[in-house]
Amino acid sequence: MSVPLVKALSFDAAGTLIELSEPVGVSYHRVAQNHGIEACPEALAEAFKSVWRRTPSAFSAESPVNDPDEKSWWHRLVKEVFAESGATLPTDSTFDVFFEALYGHFEEPGTWRAVDGAHAALERIAADYPCIVLSNFDGRLRRILADLDLIAPFDAILLSCELGASKPDPSVFAAAQKALNLPASEILHVGDDPVCDWEGAANAGFASFRVGKGQSTLNELLRQLSLA
Repeated sequence: MSVPLVKALSFDAAGTLIELSEPVGVSYHRVAQNHGIEACPEALAEAFKSVWRRTPSAFSAESPVNDPDEKSWWHRLVKEVFAESGATLPTDSTFDVFFEALYGHFEEPGTWRAVDGAHAALERIAADYPCIVLSNFDGRLRRILADLDLIAPFDAILLSCELGASKPDPSVFAAAQKALNLPASEILHVGDDPVCDWEGAANAGFASFRVGKGQSTLNELLRQLSLA
């Protein structure tokens, strides 16, 4: 990253600014149990990792399925997770009712939390740089960020479900350029995903800052920007 060239920042959301308050397998198990679906939380967690790794993002050119929206994409993924976990799936109508409850759960206050240092880092960075969110999350993200008091630092929130494409598609990063009205070389993208964020940013000509497990923190980003 060449700090003097950076004039604005784009941020990924899940894994970068926010994280789940409890393991995904635990949440899936609890909501399923409320709907009479028995499943092992550990098996659900392993199945989720497996299905997530092999399922292209919604609106990805690599996806063999043309989902009409991201909710349909999630419905397909969740059903595959439960099948792979060994859970006995109920009838389609019962599963649909359960899925609506599960989908709603991940928008509820308390389900997500800000990563350590997110509030302080964003407040400091946004005082000196224009900032936007550039995420493959769906429309629930705005409410989640608002509930966590993470909306104010951002001039725009760009979501894959509204752009009709997902990172690492170059068109997503082009949308960020347009929103910030800057050349790619002057935008720093902050994210945790090796393909969607790091490779996507590099291919689009953005600088990138790697956060997440085994990578840097948002506090380190402050130091890199000479804002600590």
